[in-house]
Amino acid sequence: MKIIKKKINNVLVTLLKTNKFKSITATLYFKSLATKENITKRRILKNLLMESCNKYDTHEKLYINSLENYDAYYSSSAGRYGPYVINSFTFASLVDKYTKEGNLKKVVSTFCEIIFNPLIKNKAFYKEPFDVIKNSYRSFLEKIKEDSSSYAEKMVLKNLNQKKPYTFMSEIKYLDEITTSSLYEEYLYMINNSEVELVIAGDIEIDDEIIKMIVFKIKKNRKYENALIINNDDEKDGLIIKKGKGYGTQNILTIECYLKNVSHFELNYVAPIYRIILGGASSSRLFSTIREKNSLAYYVFARLEKDDSLMEIIMGIEKENYEKALNLTLECLDKMNDVSLKEVQEAKKTIITSLLDSQDEILNITGRQHNANLFDLPDINTYITNLKKVNITDVINFSSKVKPCLSYFLEGGSSNE
Repeated sequence: MKIIKKKINNVLVTLLKTNKFKSITATLYFKSLATKENITKRRILKNLLMESCNKYDTHEKLYINSLENYDAYYSSSAGRYGPYVINSFTFASLVDKYTKEGNLKKVVSTFCEIIFNPLIKNKAFYKEPFDVIKNSYRSFLEKIKEDSSSYAEKMVLKNLNQKKPYTFMSEIKYLDEITTSSLYEEYLYMINNSEVELVIAGDIEIDDEIIKMIVFKIKKNRKYENALIINNDDEKDGLIIKKGKGYGTQNILTIECYLKNVSHFELNYVAPIYRIILGGASSSRLFSTIREKNSLAYYVFARLEKDDSLMEIIMGIEKENYEKALNLTLECLDKMNDVSLKEVQEAKKTIITSLLDSQDEILNITGRQHNANLFDLPDINTYITNLKKVNITDVINFSSKVKPCLSYFLEGGSSNE
């Protein structure tokens, strides 16, 4: 696979040229600064745009168009990366030699219609599809409290520094403020005030007409200079203990850790190895200690949120096991300053295997490339070479930069909280 990068119409286009697949896939990314309010708007927006457009004014018409174009695939997403909110739009289609001449252009034309020609009247979205999407999302937000895992995550974030973008989340109070016209204003802001990027994969050339069909729809392309990685170096050291009542039956313990004074190399190469050793596989220390040796948890794992400079440990336990589980977890963290060569090597193998397996799906390689662009990472082969350079000392030194800051225990049951 050859990676080609070129600015076209002031838009960064990354082409992953490969003849490995029968299809072409591309994702168009709109990146702008996240706020507490626009996180909710962007998630409503990405659903509404996929519901219909001006040319195909019902979901049924859009679906039929997809079938007529040999089951073309369209999707959208909205998520936060560090201080940014990124809306992405994706299409996938068989190349013409497996369908008929001109089919790919029809797919791309519909893709552009979905993004750039929404169903609008009097500077507002149509009320009926808007209400359906909004009410559906309201139902989703209301039911979070019934999902112990989601509710625990929400309550953890509410106990962290509310000025940090990683605490920004969708909430009903922001949903209630959204109208058909205010959402259209947000749409215009996304189109006109985003840093736009296109990642495309398949057997085409960088100057192919379908690329131009997409990027020349972009009239403005703003450049943001804010760092992607949220810095927690200013946060106070020390573990805060919190408990809360949940609405479901599960009891969930979360230990949140700041990553402080970490380098680019540590965050992108050492931290993933540390996570695997700590709690990333069935052979991990947390799994062995918490689940196998002491039978304290139904599940336990560690998760790295590198754009937020956070490492978190999550486990489902019986409430009578809370104190022992917490103490043993903190002991595991303390003992991460002593790792073995075997642990480091096995963690590397796990990561490399996962990376190589991901290259078998065309949608995965475009997503991985976008992350590489965001985090300033090299191609997968160079990344693996750099990963192999990580040694025991690197992991030990990194362990001193993992600072437990919050323990939050969500006890199952009912609450009027």
